[in-house]
Amino acid sequence: MEQEKIGFFRRIKMAIFNLEDYDLFAVESTKKAFSYFIKFMLLFVAIVSIGITYKFATSYEEMALQYNMQDLVSTIEIMKNENEVSFYVATYISVYIYCFVAYVIFALADALLLSVIGMLTSRIAKMVLKYGPIFNISIYALTLPMLLNAAYIVLNSFTGFEIKYFEFMYNAIAYIYVVTAILMIRSEMIKQELELMQLEEEQKRVREELKRQEEEEKQKEEQRRREREKEKKGKEKEKQEKPSRRNARRF
Repeated sequence: MEQEKIGFFRRIKMAIFNLEDYDLFAVESTKKAFSYFIKFMLLFVAIVSIGITYKFATSYEEMALQYNMQDLVSTIEIMKNENEVSFYVATYISVYIYCFVAYVIFALADALLLSVIGMLTSRIAKMVLKYGPIFNISIYALTLPMLLNAAYIVLNSFTGFEIKYFEFMYNAIAYIYVVTAILMIRSEMIKQELELMQLEEEQKRVREELKRQEEEEKQKEEQRRREREKEKKGKEKEKQEKPSRRNARRF
């Protein structure tokens, strides 16, 4: 299962719905986790940039007037009037590049913070986990919160809808995923240890049974050997007695 190739979108699904599979992410190389992270950020920023571009394109006049930047408004109006499609494409690309750099930095900071919490959780749970696997778990634990964040940004940009304490909810979901994943891995490790103990007990029982059968076979073989020796001695004794009987008849 570890070597099975898991596609990008399947990883997203597993990261959200299959916490029991986080052990697969944990044992993978950090390079694979980081590759997933970059691909996910490309998708995340593509969604977020739609909302931000729309918000900028519909409210740049108001924003500019608040900072006394009428010249900027005029320049943007000229660009927009000359070619509206090119204006939106250029705005989207600019927003995408800026957001990608910014969000990658912020997401990595979140992953590092989550990995510290993961380390503390593993120590409290008395687990021996290296930092690499915990960092991998932290990367995947950000999947659902960031998708929710992307949806919220787009919704807010188009409708102005706001959710109080959304940032708290974002962090709480990520923390829950990390802690739950680590505890589930611990549970799986305990289960595997119990299965291993049961297997060792079964192997011990089988070895003892084989040893008992071997001893019984040795005893049977020894008994057969004694019987053969007894039979041989009997035949030898009978051979010795035959001449004596013949000599006795002569007299």
